Amino acid sequence: MKSQSINYKSGQTMMIVVIFFLFISLAIVLSLISPTIREFKVSKDLLSSKESYFLAESGIEDAIYRFNSGKQISSSESITVGQNTVMTNIVSFGSNEKEIVSLGNVLNHQRKISLTLKVGTGISFNYGLQAGNGGFVMKNNSGVYGNVYSNGNVFGSSGVFITGSVIASNYSSVDKIVIGSAGVGDAWANIITNSTITGNLYCQIGNNNNKICNTSQADPNPQPFPITDDIINNWKAVAEIGGTISGNYTPSGSSSSLGPKKITGNLNLPNGHKLTLNGIVWVEGNINISNNAEIHLASSFGSNGGILLADGYIDLSNNIEFFGSGTNGSYILVITTSDCPTSSYCNDYDAITMGNNSEIVVLNAQNGKINLNNNAGANSVTADKIFLNSNATVTYQTGLANSNFITGPSGAWKIDTWEEIE
Repeated sequence: MKSQSINYKSGQTMMIVVIFFLFISLAIVLSLISPTIREFKVSKDLLSSKESYFLAESGIEDAIYRFNSGKQISSSESITVGQNTVMTNIVSFGSNEKEIVSLGNVLNHQRKISLTLKVGTGISFNYGLQAGNGGFVMKNNSGVYGNVYSNGNVFGSSGVFITGSVIASNYSSVDKIVIGSAGVGDAWANIITNSTITGNLYCQIGNNNNKICNTSQADPNPQPFPITDDIINNWKAVAEIGGTISGNYTPSGSSSSLGPKKITGNLNLPNGHKLTLNGIVWVEGNINISNNAEIHLASSFGSNGGILLADGYIDLSNNIEFFGSGTNGSYILVITTSDCPTSSYCNDYDAITMGNNSEIVVLNAQNGKINLNNNAGANSVTADKIFLNSNATVTYQTGLANSNFITGPSGAWKIDTWEEIE
């Protein structure tokens, strides 16, 4: 019987084909799986990155909350959310600016946010004097060094002057004023009479002026007041953080300091008393400041201004002096929400009355009337109605175009910049 030989080479060939097929199959599977794995890893990294960003934001928001609520906060804080931690570092630049840097880290994916806080509210006093619908009345030899905007009539008398431009909206009139100086200063109203204008004269009706009306311009539109109710309410809330004095308050001795503070009654400053404002002072009643008193801002205000706020009328007697912090650009804003003399409680007082020879200050009574007596002065005046007696003047300071009136060391912090840096 003839034996059969086994062809081992064909078996080897088959195994090689199978192994080759397995490698090809594995390569195909891996080529299909790899993009999916990469996509999964990318998605996971993106999710971790987003979580890091939100974690960094939580550190920022926690710091802002602590500052504005008066809670304690150190220069370095950490917050743990789940299994992750956010680090927040705070650097102060003076008393009115802070930089907060917050680092979120989730699975080694880091996101860093930087934020700058500044304290206070920037307000634009763009005119030396701004009147509402009640208009503006000027007696003999009174004047404004700057521009005037009124939503009502502007009436002058002998020797009255305004060195800048005068604009009166609501079909109002301008009468008997010398307007402009050094070649500049326009007048713009529906009716302008008995006036001398250095610059352009825009009106629809004119009489006894040094120029003929240029009728090419329509009547100007009314301008809103610079301070909103929301700003005032924020100031009041900040004042309350410093505590409340119940009833009337009269400081004793020759000097005192105050603020931030709320007073439920009246604030009465005796003759010659020196009051230093450390923060905003809100008086629910009236403010009465007697002769020769002084009101100063604490040096911590820097180039910023401070606020003395009342809901009632404000009576500023003779020879009162106002002082900023000692840094250029620092002013005191004296403001009331009163509508005096309209209401019965006013007892013939105006919303703000400034006596003879009182020194410079920013005055605001957007609901009522401001009356500046003989030889009184101010940096800027805003009210529904304004009355300048003989020789009273308003001297506008250019820095008031964007003044930052802050509420003191315990004031509300506002976001100035917010950006991701890593």
